[in-house]
Amino acid sequence: MDHNILRQLEVEEDHELECKLAANGIPVSIWETYSSFANTNGGTIFLGVKEHRDSFTVEGLTDKQIIKYQKDFWSTINNKEKVSRNILLNHHVRPITVEGKKVLRIDVPAADRHDKPVYIGVDPMTGTYRRDYEGDFLCSEEAVRAMFSDQRDVAADTEILDEMGLDALNRDTIRGYRVVFEQLHGDHPWNLLENDEFLMKLRAAAKNKTGGLSPTVSGLLFFGEAYRITEVFPHYFLDYREESEDRSVRWLFRTHSDEGDWSGNLYDFYYKVINRMDDDIAVPFVNRKDGHRVDRVDVHAALGEAVANALAHADYYGRRGVVIVKKGKEITISNPGTIRITREEFYAGGNSDPRNPNILKMFGFANVGERAGSGIDKIMTAWKEQEWKKPEFDFSVRSDRVSLKLEIGQVVYIPGTADLRKERLEEQKSTDQYSELSKEQKVLLYLKDNGSITTQAATILCEYKTRAGARKLLEKMIQNGVLIKIGSGPATKYKMSEGQ
Repeated sequence: MDHNILRQLEVEEDHELECKLAANGIPVSIWETYSSFANTNGGTIFLGVKEHRDSFTVEGLTDKQIIKYQKDFWSTINNKEKVSRNILLNHHVRPITVEGKKVLRIDVPAADRHDKPVYIGVDPMTGTYRRDYEGDFLCSEEAVRAMFSDQRDVAADTEILDEMGLDALNRDTIRGYRVVFEQLHGDHPWNLLENDEFLMKLRAAAKNKTGGLSPTVSGLLFFGEAYRITEVFPHYFLDYREESEDRSVRWLFRTHSDEGDWSGNLYDFYYKVINRMDDDIAVPFVNRKDGHRVDRVDVHAALGEAVANALAHADYYGRRGVVIVKKGKEITISNPGTIRITREEFYAGGNSDPRNPNILKMFGFANVGERAGSGIDKIMTAWKEQEWKKPEFDFSVRSDRVSLKLEIGQVVYIPGTADLRKERLEEQKSTDQYSELSKEQKVLLYLKDNGSITTQAATILCEYKTRAGARKLLEKMIQNGVLIKIGSGPATKYKMSEGQ
């Protein structure tokens, strides 16, 4: 492209740009571009500039054309039968001089979600456009409905599902969540409440039209049974896959919300997924920070942030669901629904407009997810600190999805921590209690002394490098009838079965 002309036009090379010769009047196609810019990330239209394959030619407009085009433009954009909404101010349309010739510059900002969709004519289903690298395209009816849904200021996920009872929720999920809540907020008054009252405080449940209790949308998604969730969201689907480099192997591991042997809700999915992904970020030493043991570091927190954000920002009416694919050291997290702020605001950080804010709030009570718009900062900072490849976001407006690609490696640096591996080994050397025992015997002896054991404790006790090995050992002992599993998610513990 002609960088000199771009500088004179006062636009960057990657700026959304549309140039039209407009020799015989304002071209009809300008309104498709106006709609697409407004419904995507904004852009600039130049009239009087001819666009070639990879360059521009400034043809210019006469003073008479400039005056007429401005008048015609404002007349059309303010006609509700031709354009649904005028989001421009006077300074957005102005003549400028380039190479000694006059052209008309029209700056179209990205519309606020309250103003979308911006469409041509009177039917949004046939007149709403968006823009991607291929140009303007007509939006699907599903995408248009999603824009209308996003207009609401009242959080959609606090809507009460009047026809549904609390039997749609999974009691084990609620119990596990409450255990974590109490561990993190020991003195909180909600810990004294019955389940129904606790759910109402979370806005996971509310009184329905008949005076009884029904789940809210967030309560159903967060705590519900998958088959009940699909009664409200037919396309609801959560999918986690670990794929092999070997094409003859379909996948190494997969779990999804339709399996039927677990709840299939957001909260349980989060911990099923994050526990497996955490195993691949091996901390090369046991560490302590500010006097407290630290088994998860900033990278783990950022990874959890990425998963929670995808679940909280997803449009559950959208197709294909939330999909997380791990292949080697690469993890891709994608969710239906586009971001509700501009890309510039997104990357700048400090701005957050989640589609499901109550879900994000409930994750927050479990110390998961950011509510101040700094989640992107945490992810970028953690990856930069480890000198790993920069995370890549893809905002596909055509497929109405957001994807995040992450590459993980070996943790090489943890700020403010001290290596305690030697300290732990020295402690073990001082006693031969565990030294000659098998791994299963070590677990049983630990249980005899402590009553229960966590996966993390078993990892350290049996000197596994990651929790995957410890988890396999514990599952084997369950299959052999030696142990039983209690709780779910981060509250999971293992005890000796009766008769042991």
